[in-house]
Amino acid sequence: MKKLWCCIMVCLMLFSSFFTVSAFAAHEDFDVRSGVLIKYNGSDVDVTIPAHITAIGNEAFADNTKVQSVKLNDTIRVIGDRAFYGCSALRSVTQGDSIAEVGDLAFYGTPYLDDSGDKYVMLGSVLLWYNGTSDSVTIPSRCTSVASYAFARCEYLKSFTAYEGLSNIGTGAFYGCSKLESVNLPSTLSAVGSYAFDGTPYLRNSGDFAIAGDGVLLRYQGSDTELELPGTIKRIASHAFVSSKLRSVTIPESVYAIDAYAFADCTGLETVQYSEGLVTIGDGAFRGCKSLSWFKSPESLSYIGQLAFNGDSAIDSAVLRGDHLTVSHNAFKGCDSMQYVLMSDGVAQLYDNAFDGCTALEGISISPKTTDISASALSGCPNAVVCCEQDSEAETALSGHMINTVMGDADGSGVLDVVDATTIQCYIAYLLELNGTQIALSDVNFDGVINIIDAYICQLKTVELL
Repeated sequence: MKKLWCCIMVCLMLFSSFFTVSAFAAHEDFDVRSGVLIKYNGSDVDVTIPAHITAIGNEAFADNTKVQSVKLNDTIRVIGDRAFYGCSALRSVTQGDSIAEVGDLAFYGTPYLDDSGDKYVMLGSVLLWYNGTSDSVTIPSRCTSVASYAFARCEYLKSFTAYEGLSNIGTGAFYGCSKLESVNLPSTLSAVGSYAFDGTPYLRNSGDFAIAGDGVLLRYQGSDTELELPGTIKRIASHAFVSSKLRSVTIPESVYAIDAYAFADCTGLETVQYSEGLVTIGDGAFRGCKSLSWFKSPESLSYIGQLAFNGDSAIDSAVLRGDHLTVSHNAFKGCDSMQYVLMSDGVAQLYDNAFDGCTALEGISISPKTTDISASALSGCPNAVVCCEQDSEAETALSGHMINTVMGDADGSGVLDVVDATTIQCYIAYLLELNGTQIALSDVNFDGVINIIDAYICQLKTVELL
C-alpha cells in the first residue's frame, strides 16, 4: 500500500510538472542579506540559485511543496539547518560541488534523498544520505562531513571506516545503528554532533571516556562525581555529560570547545574549573545546572552561546573576560541569584537579553572598550546599576537603567575620595562586605579582578594624578 501511494504521488508530480513551464525565479523572489539566502518567496518548480548568493540559510525553503528541482551555483559552500525541510516535491539538487557544510535536517522529508540512484548521496564533500545495504561501509575519500542522520537506523551496519580528511559528523548520524560495533575514525575528525552514536554497541563499549577522532569526547559513561578530564580531550561534544551526577569538573588546557548542551541539566554540578585555552561555550552548555555558584571565564574565551547558563539559579556572580568575547542572546537568562557581573576589556559584544530575568542583579561593570551593546541586554533586571565610564557606549545603550559613572565609588557616596580607596583595601582583606553595585564600581581598571591596583588608581584619581 505504501509503495502504491508513493507511485501515485510520483505520477502526479510528473504529470503536473509536464504542464509546467520551467522558468528562472525572479531576483525579487530571493530575500538575501550579505550573500545569505534568508527566504525563498517564489513559486517556481525549478529554481536556479543566483550567482550572488553564497550560502542558503536556515529554513530558507522549508515546507515549500512546489519546488521540484534546485540548481545551486558554484559559490555556495554552506546550506543551513532545515534549509529544505519538508520540501515534499524536491527530487533533484544539481551542482553544488563547493558545498562543505550542510546543517541538521537540511533535506529531511524530501524525495531527493531516497530517490537518488547513488549509494552515497553527496553534495560537494558532504555525505547527505546512505542508500546502500552493506554491513561494512568505507565512505568516499572526498568526504569531509557526514550530515545529520545520514546512517540513522541502518540496523544491518556493523562496520564504518572513514579516510583522513573527515572533519565533522552531524547530529544523530549513526543513531540507532544497533549492530555498529567497529568504527574507524581519522585524526582529522574534530566535531561530532548530538547523539551521533547513541544506540550503538560502539558507544556502549567505549569505556568511561568515549573519545573519537582528534580528542572529541562523545560521552562520559563513568560514575565519578568529582572529575578531572584527561589532557587527551580537545573538544567536549554536545550532550557529553547531559543529566550526569557530577558535582565538580576540572577542564584541562587542551579543551578549546564545550559544545551545545554538553553539561545541560547536571543539577548537582557545583563547580567547574576552566583553563586558559577554552575558546567557545556552546548554546545551552550549562543550562539547568541549578547548583553552579559562580562563573569566571578564562581570558582565551571568545563566545558564550545562547542560553548557555539559563536557569542556573545558584550563580551569584560572573566575571567575564575574554579574547573579543561575545555574550550571546539570553546567555544568563533566569540566573535569579546573580548579584554582580564584572566585565573586562576583553568583552566585545553584549547581545539581546543576555541577562534577562536576573532579578537580583545589583551591579554590572562594563568596560569602555565594549562597544556593541544591546539596549535589551539587562531586560528584567529592575535593580541593576550600570557601572561604566562617562560617555561610554554602555552609558548610551543602557540609558534606561540606573547609571553610575564614578568608577571607584566603593562606598556609594557618589564622590570619589580617599575613603573609596580604603574601602577597596578593606574588601580585598576580607574586613568588609560590599553589595553588588559597590563591587562592580570597585573594578576601576576593568580587568575582572578587584585588587590593590584598583585602590591605587583611586588614590591617584583623588589627587588628580590620573
